[in-house]
Amino acid sequence: MNILDYIDWRGDLTFAQSSLNEVDNLIFSTLAYLNMDHLVSEDDSSSPTIEELYQLYTAAGYDQSFMANNPQPLLQKAAQSARFKDIRVQWYINKIDVEQQLQFAAVTFIISDGLAYVAFRGTDNTIVGWREDCNLSFLPETPGQNEAVMYVNRVAEKTRGDLIVGGHSKGGNFAVYAAAFCDEAVKHRVVKVYSNDGPGFNNQVAESDQYLSVLSKTVKIIPDSSLIGILLLSKATRRIIKSDAKGIMQHNPYSWCVMGASFESADERADASLFMDETLSEWIAGLSAENKQILVNGVFDALEASGAKTLREISENKWDSFTAIVKAAAQIDPDSRSDIKETVKKLFASGKDAAKNELQRNTEMNGGGNNHPE
Repeated sequence: MNILDYIDWRGDLTFAQSSLNEVDNLIFSTLAYLNMDHLVSEDDSSSPTIEELYQLYTAAGYDQSFMANNPQPLLQKAAQSARFKDIRVQWYINKIDVEQQLQFAAVTFIISDGLAYVAFRGTDNTIVGWREDCNLSFLPETPGQNEAVMYVNRVAEKTRGDLIVGGHSKGGNFAVYAAAFCDEAVKHRVVKVYSNDGPGFNNQVAESDQYLSVLSKTVKIIPDSSLIGILLLSKATRRIIKSDAKGIMQHNPYSWCVMGASFESADERADASLFMDETLSEWIAGLSAENKQILVNGVFDALEASGAKTLREISENKWDSFTAIVKAAAQIDPDSRSDIKETVKKLFASGKDAAKNELQRNTEMNGGGNNHPE
């Protein structure tokens, strides 16, 4: 059973009859991927219910079928259910700014007079969105994280009662960051924070008092083969769940296995996820902030030089994009090129060390004694 099946099973019960649970959280986080441009306003002038939003979305002819986690089928199910159809959708904001290296979108679902769910969108198909993901590793605060803080503060001014803050992928990172760094009075109203396979933070954020202050109400959910939610540093307790997909495809919310009103727990993380966790953690920890920035800028400056705005455009014009990227890479100054090469070498070296450690652990578990590989 996945989140679509959950609505079929649970959709007849309103939130007054059955309170919000972790599966509802993922549904709201996935609905945040909807294109609501011109359908839900940033101010108070337009606040349709989910049922009305589906009608508006359909009439507008929006098509997001190119997305693996296309939110349209979920919107349709939600609009036809007693549980979700009357929930109001408010204060939608969608910003993309290449100059600021910003991709940010958020929306609020009014569940009752005393409860609202603030949902942050994860990374979309834009190159600038993926660039901001990488910037999380070395910037003390990205423009998107700053927008998330301001957004939560604004929503708090317009609502009463409790707030639940959540998101999927980068949206989960934004949710935790916003809850941690929002105004103190607002922080007391945030009763739960959900990071659904969202990456963590750099050391500066993860060691801050603000971040540590929200750990007790933070729920970090990752599938057992997670490759996104394990990135960077997170001190929140991880809830490991089952997915019916493999590898990176587990990042898709539709693949998460639902049992009743919760996700199906996994006994442990998959070997591939553990391997990548150890490899990337060691690699990132060994790089200076300067070298991280050089690597990210080198890669994404080259991608943007192709003229493409989205990963889809690069895929559709592979040769032109490749040619532009090669030309841009050739313009990188020699010192930066050398730093990038050394950074990539360190990644492969970290992978070898992680593989060696994994082999050593397996040997010991299988009674290999001290016959460790050299």
